Amino acid sequence: MKITVKKIHFAPFVALVAASLVAAPSLAGSFAQLSSSETQIGDTTPKVVTMNQDDALKGITNSKGAVTFKEAGTYFVMAAAQVGSSGGKGKGSVRMWMRQNGQDVANSNTEQTIAEGFTAVLVCQGVAEIKAGDKLEVTFSVSSGGEGLGLIVSKPQGEPVIPSLIFSAFKVDDSAYAQLSSTESQPAAAAGKAITLNSNDAVKEVENDKGVVTIKKAGTYFVMAAGQTGATDTNGKGSVRLWVRQNGKNVDNSNTEQAIANGFTAVLVCQGVMECKAGDKVELLQSSTGAGLGMVASRPKGEPVVPSMILSIVKVADSSYAQLSSSETQIGGATGKPLVLNSIDAAKDVENDKGTVTVKKAGTYFVVAAGQVGSSNGSGQGSDRLWLRQNGKDVDNSNTEQTITPKYTAVLVCQGVGEVKAGDKLQLCQSARGAGVGMIASAPKNEPVIPSMIFSLVKVD
Repeated sequence: MKITVKKIHFAPFVALVAASLVAAPSLAGSFAQLSSSETQIGDTTPKVVTMNQDDALKGITNSKGAVTFKEAGTYFVMAAAQVGSSGGKGKGSVRMWMRQNGQDVANSNTEQTIAEGFTAVLVCQGVAEIKAGDKLEVTFSVSSGGEGLGLIVSKPQGEPVIPSLIFSAFKVDDSAYAQLSSTESQPAAAAGKAITLNSNDAVKEVENDKGVVTIKKAGTYFVMAAGQTGATDTNGKGSVRLWVRQNGKNVDNSNTEQAIANGFTAVLVCQGVMECKAGDKVELLQSSTGAGLGMVASRPKGEPVVPSMILSIVKVADSSYAQLSSSETQIGGATGKPLVLNSIDAAKDVENDKGTVTVKKAGTYFVVAAGQVGSSNGSGQGSDRLWLRQNGKDVDNSNTEQTITPKYTAVLVCQGVGEVKAGDKLQLCQSARGAGVGMIASAPKNEPVIPSMIFSLVKVD
């Protein structure tokens, strides 16, 4: 079936890298899982990211980072970079955005501040309206040359490689979707405050009224919100939290948190699988623990705008999905350990046994794991890593890492798309360097719980 295609739009996403799932062939729609095993140092002049590994492909081709779509349609696309500096001494920031057919995509830029010895995952993601033959590239720049800033590969002993970049794309149901954003900085407050979305970048059967989003077609939806957090005044310091509200009620286990100080910016993501009726209304809320913090938009010269918020919504298969979380703080160790998921927030034809997730229907699936990393007493420092295991075996190129300093917390994400057999078992694993470092749960007053881990799984074929 042919569809009318316009232009492509993407959204920022915090921190994440992808996992390639493997299994027998299926009748799935087009998808791609790509990665890079090369460290790529940036400059103030934009560079195109090289992707030298085809982890899984169908209906999409890759030529060293030039990704060509053979089939027209609506796609969910995500690029996730492990940013830092090559020698660990660099300071500044890394930005990343998309290009389509050689043109920068509006409202697609994202940014991560880098301090000495610091690494994090920077993500740019969104809903894309694609023509057959369209070419996409991932582009990045850094705030200053000579610092060794860029996309960094590492190879932890006894764990999967941490790629410098992972790219995931899959064709979605084109009957209902939305890509929304905000070009306005939005200060937060101690009490939850609704976030405004002033740009409809791509919509179908979804309405947006300044951030109140109405779902017009009943079904199962994957929803991802990504806010560019930072200081809205010179004295801002503390943390920003982000969660989802459905029909005026806070969604359980949807809260996430990012620590912020003046001069620092990072993307905070909140994602989930939502069962929606026609007419349901979805909103995003934010709060902060200190004055002068919130969602911050910026306009780098010669690059796309960095929006303060992007909201991506895609309709997925109603036949198989899961939204799982954990209310337990889980401290990491030097060797990989499976994470516990003790809450089934929504599930259909997927079983969860304390974090061992069994997929009952074969097909193509997209998974996102988002862990709230930090230290148990707030004074720990080191780093935390997160990756995927399938049928007891670590998944190649699925590892991600976040540096932890005292009183610092962020969301660490690993994600991927691929074909899965009925009966396959998925697990999340973490390891840590530093005492007390790991996935941290908390319960802010008058807000949803901040889980230590949020795991979303959707069937996309």
